[in-house]
Amino acid sequence: MADTAVAPAPKAEEKKPEKKDGGIEVNFAPVDQLKASTVCCCCMQSFFTTWPDMCGVQQEIQCICCETQLSMKCLQFLEETRTCSQSKAESKCIDLTTGEFVCLESASQFTMCFCLTGAFTQWCGFKDLRPCAAKGNCLCCDVRCGIPPSDETVPFGIAICGKALHPKDYKGGSMQ
Repeated sequence: MADTAVAPAPKAEEKKPEKKDGGIEVNFAPVDQLKASTVCCCCMQSFFTTWPDMCGVQQEIQCICCETQLSMKCLQFLEETRTCSQSKAESKCIDLTTGEFVCLESASQFTMCFCLTGAFTQWCGFKDLRPCAAKGNCLCCDVRCGIPPSDETVPFGIAICGKALHPKDYKGGSMQ
């Protein structure tokens, strides 16, 4: 992955995110800060209301042979965001030059509307096949799911607004 897949320029007091497995650093809502979690089998929806961390989109999706990562922050009124639109991008399609089959590999870094910064990566190929899972938030809504359900993604259960129904001792989201 080219160096264009790094996260946007951080604020002066923030530490610059490190690259993760060739992708970007995605900063998910900490589980202990999730509120009113509702769980249905393998999906969990909660609220993340920590200001200003909730201002943006953080997302990571994987399904068998594809993976997508997105990190976007809004309300970034910085000197380096003083542009209507600016981006860098790179992509490859059906690339056999690395010795492994890469169906799709793309990355972009962007600044928009004078206050949005973000980065995006996508990869599809036949290396490290994995189960389907998604995790992320869009503003105050945090959604996590996994097929099959597991302790690493979302444990199997049923809950409504932070009240576990099955199993009664469900541990996940706001029910820690």
